[in-house]
Amino acid sequence: MKANYCLLIGFFLFLSGCDTETAPNAGQTSQAATLPADAPALGTKIQQLASSDSAVASPTDEYPKIAWEDLELPGHGLEDIVKKYQAQIDAIPEGDPAEQAVMDKMQAELNTAPVNPAMNGKKIKLPGFVAPLEIDESNGMVGDFLLVPYFGACIHLPPPPLSQTILVKPKTGKSIGMERVYEPVWVSGTVKAESTKTDLADAGYKILDAAIEMYQEPEDETEQQP
Repeated sequence: MKANYCLLIGFFLFLSGCDTETAPNAGQTSQAATLPADAPALGTKIQQLASSDSAVASPTDEYPKIAWEDLELPGHGLEDIVKKYQAQIDAIPEGDPAEQAVMDKMQAELNTAPVNPAMNGKKIKLPGFVAPLEIDESNGMVGDFLLVPYFGACIHLPPPPLSQTILVKPKTGKSIGMERVYEPVWVSGTVKAESTKTDLADAGYKILDAAIEMYQEPEDETEQQP
């Protein structure tokens, strides 16, 4: 697999054959240096923190838990798009200008990955990371934000596909403080399959009047820590 292709997929944290531990470029290094010591590693996927039963919904849940994959339109998810272009990229000689053209085409398709219309109007509960769009300077609370599936997306790393980015408008006074913006959260509410352009990235979904809870590690895992 081509090196620059691995870099792109490393950013999206998908293909296991690529080294996602590769050091970031100079711009990312300076940004990463500002992160607190207890912040997750850049690119940490929420699935790496979730317990195996975290996405199992109870029939009595008002807001059933879903997985990020549920937001993808079947056949048009991240994995599907990457596989669609992999053979083309591998067949092009290293350094050939045609390689970048195919990469750009794949990136454009990722940026416009269609949402799953079946999710429109559903009540959901989903864990993820916060990419703030607004900060209330009077109290240090996060206003609108993008919910994303891996840490650093839209700020330190490229944004996820359109179908993996949610614009969240929290309930009044019910958001989180900036001092906890590095921690994962649960977001509950009614999801709308509506695209929105923001200063950080385009979002394929939105949740208005959302309830925000801090994500908690499973007790059994916490107890095992020294």
